[in-house]
Amino acid sequence: MNHLNNSLLEGILVADPKRIDLSDAPDGCRLVKFDMASDRYYVDRGGKKAVETLFIAVQCWGSLGDRCIEKMSKGMTARVVGRLRLCRWQSSDGESRKSIELVADHVEFRRPR
Repeated sequence: MNHLNNSLLEGILVADPKRIDLSDAPDGCRLVKFDMASDRYYVDRGGKKAVETLFIAVQCWGSLGDRCIEKMSKGMTARVVGRLRLCRWQSSDGESRKSIELVADHVEFRRPR
């Protein structure tokens, strides 16, 4: 049985989407990645307005990635629905690294602010 892993993120693209080369993958396998910033505004314990910004990487596969390359650019607002995925890798200095990325199932494009 699968557990629920579904996320909705709305934010601003911090850079243009980039196509990732998958030369060792089967034909037709295409990946596009972009980073988003999502702000959370709140009032802290001292009564001052504060903001917390989350930066998260988004993966778009296949035709969804193709549409993102065509329609999205830095500064645009987007809404992404997908699942969270843990990515692990080794850095150049041999350290184990990990990050969480959002694998998109659906992307809504918005006009730049």
